[in-house]
Amino acid sequence: MRTNNSNILGFVIASILGAAVLPCAAQGPKYSIQDIGGLPGGSSVGRALGPAGETVGHSGFNHAEGEAFLWLPGQTIQSLGKLPGGDDSKAFGINALGQVVGYSNTRESMRAFVWTRAGGMKDIGALPGDVSSKAFGINNAGQVVGSSSGRSGIRAFIWTSKNGMKSLGTLPGSHESEAIAINNAGQAIGRFSDASGMYAFLWTAKNGMQSLGTLPGDSSSRALAINDSGQVVGASTGTGRTRAFLYTPNEGMQDLGSLPGGEYSEADALSDAGQVVGASGSAMGTRAFLWTHEDGIQDLNTLIPSGSGVILAGAFGINERGQITAFGDIHHDLEHDRKVVFDTGKHSGPTRVFLLTPLMH
Repeated sequence: MRTNNSNILGFVIASILGAAVLPCAAQGPKYSIQDIGGLPGGSSVGRALGPAGETVGHSGFNHAEGEAFLWLPGQTIQSLGKLPGGDDSKAFGINALGQVVGYSNTRESMRAFVWTRAGGMKDIGALPGDVSSKAFGINNAGQVVGSSSGRSGIRAFIWTSKNGMKSLGTLPGSHESEAIAINNAGQAIGRFSDASGMYAFLWTAKNGMQSLGTLPGDSSSRALAINDSGQVVGASTGTGRTRAFLYTPNEGMQDLGSLPGGEYSEADALSDAGQVVGASGSAMGTRAFLWTHEDGIQDLNTLIPSGSGVILAGAFGINERGQITAFGDIHHDLEHDRKVVFDTGKHSGPTRVFLLTPLMH
């Protein structure tokens, strides 16, 4: 159920490594880690995680060209192809039925797609009068959300195979919206823009679109994921800082903080149990984090086997088994490379996609 906000990276293909499972001591690792590989000829990034560890994303040579992929545990990674005439596709969401959503270009425009094993990749169109569309999230009922664009601007949509594509509407004064994720209750989240800035929204069929506001003192926000309890995560931005947030209907928006030494954090996914993952700045550079009510924000690099040689820079998905999809790189000299910095648009080297699985205690 995740977003296109992870342009903090350029990615390379990883060779498949076996999961490194170690006994869990009192202060030992909490997760095994597996390099899931990528498609030949380019770099790879994972965007969403299914209930059994299925991972979708894209492989390519740069941010502009890629190919959507699906990885299933115990199998080799597979290409999902492209729409006719296209040379770029990206996958952003997967549901429990194995349906995948994303977007692919064609000869004329960018189009949202739904992929199924039986039917392959299907163009789901755009809103009336628009020419382009992108899909970012899908729930177990097959409801798809994303954005549609044309001369009238960019508008959030919801799509079903029965009813086709419908606009989610707008808030008074807003001129642009994009839906990023939808839960199994049919609640959708995303971001909208008006004359004053960009803000996170929550949409329901009953109440339509409502702004979630920002953290105190901030000027913009964006919602990136929602769980089946209606909890929402994302990022809120103010002068000199961006902070991951958790929004609940009863308590509003909560600042999740950042790792020590960091002024930036972004929450990209959460489970129904309320575990949150994302990326945070730190004294060691940008690092993947796990946040829980019990332990607060933790560097995921401290929760994996120390001998793995992996530096995790961000995490984009977490399922109900507690598995996490993350990106990073393997460094053979961690003492020399321990302060590797992964920043928006630049990084110290290629990154890979990893699956983290909780160890038994």
